[in-house]
Amino acid sequence: MEEALIKRVLPHSLEAEQSVIGSMLMDREAVIAASEIITGSDFYQQQYGIMFDAMVELFNEGKPVDLVTLLDFVRDIITMVPTSANVRSYATIVGEKAVLRRLIKTTEEIANTCYAGKEPLENILADTEKSVFNLLQIGRAHV
Repeated sequence: MEEALIKRVLPHSLEAEQSVIGSMLMDREAVIAASEIITGSDFYQQQYGIMFDAMVELFNEGKPVDLVTLLDFVRDIITMVPTSANVRSYATIVGEKAVLRRLIKTTEEIANTCYAGKEPLENILADTEKSVFNLLQIGRAHV
């Protein structure tokens, strides 16, 4: 089967993303723990990233991370999270999946540059080295 016909889904863990959000709603300490590991842009599901950023902002402003303000959006999430004790594990999974998505995007950009054939090989190699080095730095923070 041709690769173009295969639908590829970028790496992510919906359960871990939901668990991070649910944990943050259950425990103020979980807000701190998760925000030390990931940011809203690390979420595959954009709505969870938006919620994450909103909850961190509320926390940083000294306001309660209030279930009432987020209830309509997270009703299902909080019921699936049995405890916030594992928030670091959930956040690590989300962060690792974000790095994998960045790696896929980077390699696709490198491949496109190679196929275009407009850049000298030396420039392609230098840009590739820089891109991979940047990913290594990001990735090490999630390992």
